[in-house]
Order: sequence, then structure tokens, then C-alpha cells
Amino acid sequence: MYLIFVSSLNENVKLANRIKDELKDSGKDSELINLVDLNLPMYDTSKEQNDGIPQKALDLAEKMKDAEGYVFVSPEYNFNVPPVLVNFISWISRIGENFRALFSLKTIQLATHSGSNGKDFMTSTRNQFTKLGAIVAPREIITSYAQGIEEDSLKTIVNEFVYIGK
Repeated sequence: MYLIFVSSLNENVKLANRIKDELKDSGKDSELINLVDLNLPMYDTSKEQNDGIPQKALDLAEKMKDAEGYVFVSPEYNFNVPPVLVNFISWISRIGENFRALFSLKTIQLATHSGSNGKDFMTSTRNQFTKLGAIVAPREIITSYAQGIEEDSLKTIVNEFVYIGK
């Protein structure tokens, strides 16, 4: 089972669903999780100390433990990572004794539909997930309003991602 995390609405959800379909065509199950809909409170240490880790984050961490890998589909936000994704990583990394546990040796595929080319988002998240111990697929899925998805490339990238996780 692969988990597909989406950090926005609209075009990135469409891209995530297209990736989900391609995973299905490859014989792999996946679940789409929209981080916007998850509505986690903004992380801060005082909130964690006073209220603990939100149950939604704990439940999601259980799914993440069993997942074969993750796909992150997100727009570039002011030349970086959207706050909803940063917040999600902040909460998830606080669960358990090892902040890297839910990312260490997990395969990750990055994808974006951005108004620009999404390269700054890709660079930032690739760096962060690598430092968290993940294996980030070398090829990225990038679409924009000017450049749609190339079906043959999508199929190849998804198949390579699945292969890496074996």
C-alpha cells in the first residue's frame, strides 16, 4: 500500500488521482490523503506539551508504518514548501523516540502541479526527506498550466518508483 499525500486542492488533487490510477495499473494499492482536509493544528512545542499529539496524526502514523512508500503531491508555495506540508512533517516527526522513524528507508516520489516549474519545492523537499532518511526517487513528476502530464513519462516514473521500493 502506498500513501499519496496531497498538500492542496484543485490541480494537485487531479494529479494525485492520476498517479493513484497509474499505481493501480501497476498492480499497487494506494490511498490518497489530503493534508488540507486533515486540518492539523499548527505545530508548536507548547501545544504539544499541553495537548499532546493530535489523534489524527497518531492514526496517520500507524498507516505510514505499514506503507510501502509515499507520494507527495504539492504545489510550490512562494518558492518553497506549502505550510500544510511543513506542519504535517513537524507533527509526524514528533511521534516516537526517533524523529526519522516514519521516513527512514521509505521510498518517496515527488510530484507537483505548480504555476511555475516547481523546482524550488522539489529541491527543498528532496533535501528534507533525504535528511530524514528516505530514499527519494530520482525522477520527479512536474506539471503546470502550460505543460500537462506526459502519459508515457508518468507510467515510466511510477514504474521506476515501485521498482525502487522492492
